[in-house]
Amino acid sequence: MFYVNGRKVTLTDSDFVFKGGEATIYEKSKVAYKIYLDQSRMIPEAKIKELQCLDDPRIINPQDIIFDNKKKIVGFTMQWIGDDTVSLCKLFTNNFRDENGIENDHIIKLVENIKGGTISIHSKKCLIVDGNELNYMVDKDFVTPYFIDVNCYQTPSFPASAIAPTIRDWKSQSFSPLTDWFSFAIVTFQLFIGVHPFRGGHPNYGKNDYERRVIDCVSVFNPKVSCPPPTRDFNLIPSSYRDWYYDLFEKGKRSEPPLLPGEAGIIQVEITLIQSTDNFEIEMIEKFGEDLLYYNVLYGHPIAKTKEKIYFGKEKYKVSPDVEFMFTEPDLDPILVKIEGKRIKFHSLSGKKIRPLDLECTDKMIVDNHLYLKNEGSLIELDTETYGSMILPLAKTIWSIERKSSHLFAGVVYQSIFGKASFGIPLPRKNSFITATVPELDDYKVVDAKHDNLICVVTAVKDGIYTRFIIIFAPDYKSYRIRTIDDIDYSPINFVVLANGVCIMMNHDDTIEIFLNRIDKPAVKKIQDPEVNSSMRLCKDGVRVLFLKENKLYSIKTK
Repeated sequence: MFYVNGRKVTLTDSDFVFKGGEATIYEKSKVAYKIYLDQSRMIPEAKIKELQCLDDPRIINPQDIIFDNKKKIVGFTMQWIGDDTVSLCKLFTNNFRDENGIENDHIIKLVENIKGGTISIHSKKCLIVDGNELNYMVDKDFVTPYFIDVNCYQTPSFPASAIAPTIRDWKSQSFSPLTDWFSFAIVTFQLFIGVHPFRGGHPNYGKNDYERRVIDCVSVFNPKVSCPPPTRDFNLIPSSYRDWYYDLFEKGKRSEPPLLPGEAGIIQVEITLIQSTDNFEIEMIEKFGEDLLYYNVLYGHPIAKTKEKIYFGKEKYKVSPDVEFMFTEPDLDPILVKIEGKRIKFHSLSGKKIRPLDLECTDKMIVDNHLYLKNEGSLIELDTETYGSMILPLAKTIWSIERKSSHLFAGVVYQSIFGKASFGIPLPRKNSFITATVPELDDYKVVDAKHDNLICVVTAVKDGIYTRFIIIFAPDYKSYRIRTIDDIDYSPINFVVLANGVCIMMNHDDTIEIFLNRIDKPAVKKIQDPEVNSSMRLCKDGVRVLFLKENKLYSIKTK
């Protein structure tokens, strides 16, 4: 039981959203409640009052004080920004941008909106200080940012001290509006290009030499720096921003960002790999009209999807990026699926009619040609029955999941149950839903996950550091083996598990790992080759490894 403005508020398990290192977040009636685990970490009431001068609606600042039943201050309320927002770091990756139809025009508007919010904060004599990518959320329109963790901001009376090393201006001994703008430059550069401006290989610097490289002004503009292959074209940077970035990163000049984005400029940056071996046979199989998002083989039928089309056999259909393809079973009628206005919608490609299904949902995933929908605290598996020329979608099985802390990823549902990490894994062919707790991920924020044939790969972040977890389950999912890849660049999870249990995983550093989906076989083979890099999206056909690159489909096998 808690009290806000003299009103009793009861927060239950169903209101739980997330547990972090210092506090637990709940949501009730469109209000967010932040309850500190250690009351000594609670910010002073006077600081809350100073933060309330930040009146831009995109800035999610503390509102009302929360008391417990012993009249102690334990937290504060905030504006609830809804379930449709995503962490800004997801927009760094090509995969997420392509899958959601995000164009460079979206990024320019988003950058300008982040700049506008920052100007508003500075106008109130406050500083963001730790403006790393995890302290922003982005609305489903992909142009509206929300500024979060505002309680850590610096106000006129309360200095701030914590800042992630990745966005710190190591040339400055104190925090100021210019150090905020330096952090803004780091994050927005990644929005345009997809890589950190002080990452990339250089013969004189290690992987995490942020401090030395910032001080020495050695960024990705430097001709000796090699950028990873997924790096987007530098010509996407508006010219005025490009000049500003160059002055900041290469010349060490400090200034506010330009007034307007300007037009895209022309700059050539060489993208190279350092190490070279000869390990693979690569063959192009097919070329499509547009860049590919994914390729799959269902019941012997190849399915390819681009931003605007789905290719099924010799036919192609114009679709939006959020449309998915699947078959009815056992009739194998091809249908398209999407969520529109929080309702699931179907479209038949065979000419049969589909009876509308009035079912509210907020997210979906397809696992082994079975459709799963999230509806509040339920995960619903849909089935279909065919009567003549009519297809009837039906709710087959319903499992309980956390209403607010559960997130659907690729083949897996992640749930944080009061900070305890849990993964729900649908096994449609067995008509079951396995729940596995993984204590190693407790108190991490999971930003991406994928499950395929006993292997679950997770990207999670803690204290600003991204870690990749590779979890291999036993066949009954009652035990697992786990290993980690620490301090990685945020990148899409990119692996496949073949029908014979062999896993092929592309790492963020352009190496390929090959291992088995067996907990008693820990051996990992690691290969690097100049023809293989993380711009390749892995897919499969039985025991054959395939990959997508731009608008081409390739096969790949070891020599």
